[in-house]
Amino acid sequence: MSAATFTPARALQCRAAVVANDDLSARYFMLRLARPREMPEPRPGQFLHVAVPESGRFFLRRPFSIHDCGDTIDLLVVEVGEGTRALRRARAGDTVTFYGPLGGAYPEPAGRRILAVGGGVGLAPLYMYGRRVAGGFGGRYRLLYGARSAQDLFVGRIELEAEGVRLASDDGSHGFHGTVVALAEAELEREGADVIFSCGPTVMMRAAQRLAERAGLPHHVSLENRMGCALGACRACVVPTRLGGASPYRTVCHDGPVFDAADLDWDALPVP
Repeated sequence: MSAATFTPARALQCRAAVVANDDLSARYFMLRLARPREMPEPRPGQFLHVAVPESGRFFLRRPFSIHDCGDTIDLLVVEVGEGTRALRRARAGDTVTFYGPLGGAYPEPAGRRILAVGGGVGLAPLYMYGRRVAGGFGGRYRLLYGARSAQDLFVGRIELEAEGVRLASDDGSHGFHGTVVALAEAELEREGADVIFSCGPTVMMRAAQRLAERAGLPHHVSLENRMGCALGACRACVVPTRLGGASPYRTVCHDGPVFDAADLDWDALPVP
C-alpha cells in the first residue's frame, strides 16, 4: 500500500454515559456504556478507541473489541496498566468518549460450520458474533474459551456455559483440562468444522493457525495490538504479512483487526 493510495479511516466521535462497571475477576472487568443514538451498528470484530476519563494523565486512547451491543455497548477489559486501571475506576454516570466502530469484521460464511477459539479479552468479538450473527452458541457456531484458571473464566459472573460456550482451563480447575487450542483439536476430531475463527494471545492464535493448517481449514483471526491513532495514519500498529505490494506490512486498525490467518507472517509476528 503506497502513501499515494492510502486514505485514513474516518471515525465518528461519540460520548457515552457509563451504565455499569462490573468486576469479573482480579484482572478483568466489564465496562457498559449507554449506546449513543448516532453510533452506527457495529459488527463483530470491530472496536472502539476509548479515551481514558482522567484525560490530563493519558494522551493515547485504548482500543477495545466490542463484547456485545444492544441498548448498551459492553467492553470486556483486562487491567494491564495505568490506563485500564483508570477505566476500572469509572462509575455509573461518568462520561466516556470514543471513536468507533472502527476496523473490519469477521466474515459471515452462510451455512458453514464455524469453530471459534478465544482466550483472554479475545472472547469479546467471538461472543458478539454468537449473539448478534449466529443466533446463539452450538450447532453451526461453537465457541470455545480458555484461560489459565477458573477465576479468569469468570465462572459465576458471566453465564457462558449456560449459553452453550465450552470452557477450558490450563490448570484443570474448570472445564476441559488443557489449552483452548487442545480443546479445539478435540472438537474438530469429534464434530469437524468448515472455518476457524480465533482471537486472543498471539501464541494461542499461532497454535490455532497450525491446527487450521493441519486440518486444511480457513482461519480468520482478530489481532489485539497497541495503537496510536486507530485510523491507519500513524502506522504504530503494523504487522508483517505475506501479502505483496509496496510493503508487506499492514495496519491492524485500518486493514484489520480481522485478517485471513494465512496472510500473516506468523514467524515474524511479535509476541507481546
